[in-house]
Amino acid sequence: MHEVLDNPLERHNQDTPGAAHSGLSADPKWIAPTVALVSAIFIYLQTFVLPATPRLATGDQGIYLHDATRMLNGEMIYRDYDHFTLPGTDVLYVALFQGFGVRAWIPQLILVILGLALVWLVLSISKKLMHGRAAYLPALLFVTLPFSSYLDATHHWYSLVAILGALAAMLEERTCARLACAGTLLGVATFFTQSMALVTVGFALFLRWEGIQSKRTWKTVLHQEVSLLAGFLGTISACLVYFVWKVGFTRIVYYTVIFVAKYYPADWFNNWRVYLAGRPQLHDWNTWLDIPAFGLIHLIVPFFYILFPIIVRRGETLPRELRSRLMLVYVTGVVLFLTVASAPAYTRLYVVSAPALILIVWYLDSSSDTSRPRTSRLPLRLAWTLVILMMAARPLATQFRWRQILDLPTGRTAFFDRLPYEKCKWLALRTQPSDYFFGDHLIAFALGLRNAGPVPFLRPTEYTRPEEVAAVMQGLENHQVRFVSWYIGLEHERYNRVHPEGDHLAPMRLYLKEHYHVAQTFSNGDQIWERNP
Repeated sequence: MHEVLDNPLERHNQDTPGAAHSGLSADPKWIAPTVALVSAIFIYLQTFVLPATPRLATGDQGIYLHDATRMLNGEMIYRDYDHFTLPGTDVLYVALFQGFGVRAWIPQLILVILGLALVWLVLSISKKLMHGRAAYLPALLFVTLPFSSYLDATHHWYSLVAILGALAAMLEERTCARLACAGTLLGVATFFTQSMALVTVGFALFLRWEGIQSKRTWKTVLHQEVSLLAGFLGTISACLVYFVWKVGFTRIVYYTVIFVAKYYPADWFNNWRVYLAGRPQLHDWNTWLDIPAFGLIHLIVPFFYILFPIIVRRGETLPRELRSRLMLVYVTGVVLFLTVASAPAYTRLYVVSAPALILIVWYLDSSSDTSRPRTSRLPLRLAWTLVILMMAARPLATQFRWRQILDLPTGRTAFFDRLPYEKCKWLALRTQPSDYFFGDHLIAFALGLRNAGPVPFLRPTEYTRPEEVAAVMQGLENHQVRFVSWYIGLEHERYNRVHPEGDHLAPMRLYLKEHYHVAQTFSNGDQIWERNP
């Protein structure tokens, strides 16, 4: 059996100068729940306009919300509508819609719950590596910077909760029971995002590394890895068996593996070109609060993952258990980064940043001995200052910025951007819930409209396949759809001009010109086309 220290931090404090300076050896029990509660209130004040009006669910979450309404109405993923991730997010939202109805507040309240869960998990992991005030800093940095800059209840966050849960289960000790639990959580994470299966490989490699370091027998390591793998395979198999029965294994593989490999990278924001794109704009004050997150995360991910082994190797001798725990957090972070490395958008980097934040705070805390110059403690003080400023500024910016309120079929909703407000208001006056519509999944969800095609939107790249274009046109014809949303990027996107061979929308453009006319053009050039009488 491997060595388990009763309190590895005490050993760490004895062996590593400066590690004990950050606070009391035993924190009062009320601090952690208070940090979690404050974090939840902090997120609520960014997702709801007081007292209880939810923001419009913008971003990628709109795809999953709209797809979940399709599943709620009896449609089946991969058969009646196309998508490239495993069905976990759709299933979760279907369950919530069945229990509470299709309501605008659901994704926003889920963000509060997600933030609370992630803060608690990051805090639990941090407290196994350090104590005192520094143990609370990674969780607070995470919730005030990357999480608050990406308030989008999409599959990435659900997977991260399960991954951090698996990490927390393994961090204290690696018994077979804990490894089976971790494997189960990895299976849940994969049910939301298929690339998370790679974390299972990372954990298995870690177990092998630790076995070599601790001189365990190969049989002991094998038992550990079997426990991990059994939990993973059992869970993901149970989650997918219904969908395999309904649509077939081949279709699931096509959309979640083949499509992702061949066609998903066709859009520039789904390949390496997206790195450093989407920078906050100085001329738009609403994005100023995102500048610290964008700068910090791009500095530490992936660069801190590259530097951390060198830092640990050059540092003082660490106790075996603490070194193993640090390596486990490090492996988790590296593998999470690998899952997004092919398309490192800032939003995806935000999601995989939690392990890096934990490691960098641990390093700064262990390096800032009170006997050293005051400048050695400066980074931690700056980080605490940033946390306090963000805790105050973000809720105030949300509550006092421009907004408009509409009463919609999904409930009273706050709009913070003029364009979706104008679109939603215009269509709300001309449609009824359950009307067929195509081209804007956000508006479709907010107004309770049904999609006439197998995809939520079209792209002028290989991402949208010719057969999907044909199916959309067939749906428009079969249901005599009155309104189609056509956004300006379909005609004037730079990538489309560089690679016109990937644009399969010519038949759709011709169909619109023959059967529709432009009914409304919005300030950014987006249009609503209405079917001819």
